[in-house]
Amino acid sequence: MRFIHTADWHLGNQMHDIDRKEEVKAFFGFLKSLIIKKNATALIVSGDIFDTANPPLEARRLYYTFLASLSDTCCKNVIIVGGNHDSSVMLDCAKELLDVLNIRVVGSINNLNPSDMCFELKDCNDEVSGVCMALPFIRELELRNLVWKSGEEKSAENRKIADSDLYNIAYQKIYTQVFNEAEKLRDGRNIPIVATGHLYAANLEGRLSEKKSNEKSDDGVKVLDVLGTLGNVPVSVFPPADYVALGHIHYSTMVAKNPAIRYSGSPFVMGFDEAEIPHYVLCVDLNPCAGEKCSLEVEKIETPRIVTYKRLSGTPAKIKEELEALSREKNGTKPLYLELCYKREIGVNVQEYLAETIQNLGENISVVSWKVLDFEKAFSSSSFSGFEMREIKNLDDKEVFTQLILSKSGLEAESEEGKRAIEKFLPLFMQIAAGEN
Repeated sequence: MRFIHTADWHLGNQMHDIDRKEEVKAFFGFLKSLIIKKNATALIVSGDIFDTANPPLEARRLYYTFLASLSDTCCKNVIIVGGNHDSSVMLDCAKELLDVLNIRVVGSINNLNPSDMCFELKDCNDEVSGVCMALPFIRELELRNLVWKSGEEKSAENRKIADSDLYNIAYQKIYTQVFNEAEKLRDGRNIPIVATGHLYAANLEGRLSEKKSNEKSDDGVKVLDVLGTLGNVPVSVFPPADYVALGHIHYSTMVAKNPAIRYSGSPFVMGFDEAEIPHYVLCVDLNPCAGEKCSLEVEKIETPRIVTYKRLSGTPAKIKEELEALSREKNGTKPLYLELCYKREIGVNVQEYLAETIQNLGENISVVSWKVLDFEKAFSSSSFSGFEMREIKNLDDKEVFTQLILSKSGLEAESEEGKRAIEKFLPLFMQIAAGEN
């Protein structure tokens, strides 16, 4: 059995207000061509199909148009599960219609039996070639309901379950239940079982490493210790399936170095911190072996880019030099979007300093994001609770110092005391920022 594993499309995403419709069209064209080229009989999409619960109509149109276009290919099975960004109601609304095309959608586990999440996968000859366990993202309340006994939400037994254990216990339970149903559906046949999931797994490798180790991963970057431990399920919770197709992490990586438990990553750049990292879809071959688990081959296939994203970092002078170099280069017509991460210098208004240089850039080059270098280290995140730290753009001195004044004084912006504090101290901070005596 050969299938394509992908995830985290985030259709409708407009990173820094960029219209990404053409990127999506190009990816769908690439994906369909790849399915035909590889003669893949199944496509598995492991969550976060859309970027928001109520995606734009254009994003929905592209989604349904792509799915319909697969009907004339060798891809006879499509499995789609919901992610944390998806609305299960929205995903499931066309479920009955998509079932006719053998496109199986599982938006959430609500009101489903374990058997409802198991599907046979068929080849081009309409022969069953595998079984899929289609598990979507499971929200915390759903996880608690899996563990808690009905009507005993506040029982002493339930209170003994620590939050750090909840994910392990609940995922172990649901995966075991669905795997048992998948085994029944396999019915002793020598065919593989493929599972899905949309979650944080522990013991990953990848780009967000704090450089705690010099060991390299399969994509050449440092080992990753992801986001502490809460909510990160260990490899032991996954069922003994022949392959586990995961979503939620935006780069391609394995879980606990197990080649059969993988994140495909997003096919798109989802942030400027990912700009230099290749993105992939995975082509998976599972071949039954007599009396053993299926042999596994995974090919990482890089997705093409019709748009370039680039982050320039350093002092204003360094960034200016790099911008001038870009303006001299022949960049063609391919759009280039820039994020400028600058180091603050007393007396320098960075946007004014770089304004003329930016104006002289080619028509295909756009500066879409400004960030202060090491901004998160300079100020505690609690000082800017109204902002998403990864997405801060175009913060000027006034906004920064206003938030700092409110944070240090413990006052609210709308209170009379807060207004007086801003009125008193903001001019002093602005003078300092401008380098005035």
